[in-house]
Amino acid sequence: MNIKLIFWLLVIVGVLYVGFKVIPIYYRGVIGIRGVCKENADIYHKYGSKFIANALDEGLTRAGIPPDKRKFSITSTDEAVIVTINYYDHADFFGRYRKDFDFRYTCEGVLRSVYN
Repeated sequence: MNIKLIFWLLVIVGVLYVGFKVIPIYYRGVIGIRGVCKENADIYHKYGSKFIANALDEGLTRAGIPPDKRKFSITSTDEAVIVTINYYDHADFFGRYRKDFDFRYTCEGVLRSVYN
């Protein structure tokens, strides 16, 4: 009976450890970059490219994504603006195992605020 308790305690501790390492990376990679991307793509028509580039930098920093682990591009076509954000990170488990994560999100915004 005592061995079962120790086993399940170790399993729970292991799951919590992995969760504390991986969940913040997934949160920034899935929810963080999507919010920043949509927010800035929607206001491109109002402020322009330079403002959006600065706003993307600030928004990604607020989301907890350091500058050395992210790349973004702003592409303007005739009908829309396309913002692409790439986020690379890794989780290191006791220096023996390293898991790499790669997130990419692309969103579109309009170039005009009034439609015909």
